[in-house]
Amino acid sequence: MTEESTQETWQSIAARKQAERASKIPPEWLIPEAMMPSDKEDFVQDFPHASGFFTERELTITESSASDAVAKMSTGEWTALEVTRAICKRTAVAQQLLNCVTEIYFEQAFARAAELDEYFKTNGKPIGPLHGLPISLKDQFNLEGVDSTIGYVGWMGRKPEEESTLVKLLRRAGAVLYVKTNVPTTLMTGETVNNLFGRTLNPRNRKLTTGGSSGGESALVTFRGSFMGIGTDIGGSIRHPASYTGLYALRPSHGRVSYQQVTNTFLGQEAVQSCAGPLCRSPEDIRLFMKSLVAQKAWEHDPQVIPLPWRTEAEALPTKLCFGFGMGDGYVTPSPPLRRAMEITKGKLLAAGHNVIDFIPYETKEASEIIWKMWLADGAEEIRRDSGLTGEPLPPSVEVNYGHSNTSIKPLSVFETWQNQHRRTILGQRFLERWQKTAERTGTGRPIDGLIMPSTAMPAIRHDTRPPWNYSVLSPVLDLTTGVFPVTEVDVEKDVVPKDWKPISDVDKKMMEFYEKPQNHENALVGLSLIGRRLEEEKVVAMLGVMKDVLGDGH
Repeated sequence: MTEESTQETWQSIAARKQAERASKIPPEWLIPEAMMPSDKEDFVQDFPHASGFFTERELTITESSASDAVAKMSTGEWTALEVTRAICKRTAVAQQLLNCVTEIYFEQAFARAAELDEYFKTNGKPIGPLHGLPISLKDQFNLEGVDSTIGYVGWMGRKPEEESTLVKLLRRAGAVLYVKTNVPTTLMTGETVNNLFGRTLNPRNRKLTTGGSSGGESALVTFRGSFMGIGTDIGGSIRHPASYTGLYALRPSHGRVSYQQVTNTFLGQEAVQSCAGPLCRSPEDIRLFMKSLVAQKAWEHDPQVIPLPWRTEAEALPTKLCFGFGMGDGYVTPSPPLRRAMEITKGKLLAAGHNVIDFIPYETKEASEIIWKMWLADGAEEIRRDSGLTGEPLPPSVEVNYGHSNTSIKPLSVFETWQNQHRRTILGQRFLERWQKTAERTGTGRPIDGLIMPSTAMPAIRHDTRPPWNYSVLSPVLDLTTGVFPVTEVDVEKDVVPKDWKPISDVDKKMMEFYEKPQNHENALVGLSLIGRRLEEEKVVAMLGVMKDVLGDGH
């Protein structure tokens, strides 16, 4: 037999990896055939309640917030092991219905939870602020002995030499790590699909995506298979998935959360930085994550982390806030569900006594031009190299931007890269000046406290489709702290394109043609972004609390 004939294909490698993953689900957690929803059943969000597969206590535990779960474990009312087992069972079911998991770490999680219970029994107190809390991780975070493939078949079997600093800090705070979640190949697209693990589905409608690149996390958290998931974001990868699945989330500014020893695309590209942040069920859970991590003084372990304690005083908001209201970016208008979500939010804020003024982020169009040059400065050399290890094809949405079929991609010279980065600096100056000038209109004597706008012009979209515009590039280009909050869900009766609607650009016309009708997004949840200034994590989290107070849970 020749060496060539014994070499594995990318298909056989993927099949082997998927079989390995399936073998780690305990047999008692496999959904019985009689209970398994058919492929035609798209809405599976209510399976845990409707199926009878879970006990009442398992449902109570898994549907609690992270903050409530930690509180109950800190008093001994719940044990870390029973909480971990309940959440792992729900994760196992989520995987069978949604294909949201890459690496299963259950046995290690059970051992860790048992250790925490023994510590609590011996010492009469929790080990740290996250004592016993199961936390899920996007695939790119490194765990000992576990692959970090970010969807490349050719990276299967690569074990990281060192765990991510964030992983170490979470453990020190008392967290239980139990699973890693699916991403798109390369991380650089909005549909979570790859050749190694397959496609992740939305529990509200399995014909729809949960976004990308943190789409495995958003699917798992919204299905209640995770109290809190850690994603990353360089162009919308936390914000889009959270908006699509009715979650609260935070894209912090670079330097507030450690990104050290994380498997990534574009290593060494520092013109625009990817940031790690949480996808959660409540603003309180975001605060729990951020405050717990900051207390670990990550700057003593990661030189990229800013030595900035959690500033409780910045959470104290004025009684009356004023928000900028960005109904689109002046180039593309939101689709009807996003427009309705914006109007709901505006009405609720005004009724609660806050101010809202128009503030259109016109800078988004230029930010999009800038960020694409940053992402493609190497002429897509890295992505083509890594996908070529096994000859696997790139997903269509990646191929069109970074693949060999795109012959228009040319690497930038050093001078061109410098010019593009300087253009970003000037854009940031202009945006700040406009923000500051709003003090003349807010009625509070201050500039706007935050900017509310859609993360994306669309609600969750059909698989293998790609909208022609992205609102979310301004935050990473200018490194703006940005939160996400849920508002509503698609209404097939209300969310139709108005007969008198007129496009404001060619891309706007294409976007509305892409939307077409609400039935293409049926049952999708709809969230919005809340943009603050750089390094305003405390204030943005507090303002997300305001959104929860005025809007409720959004669905």
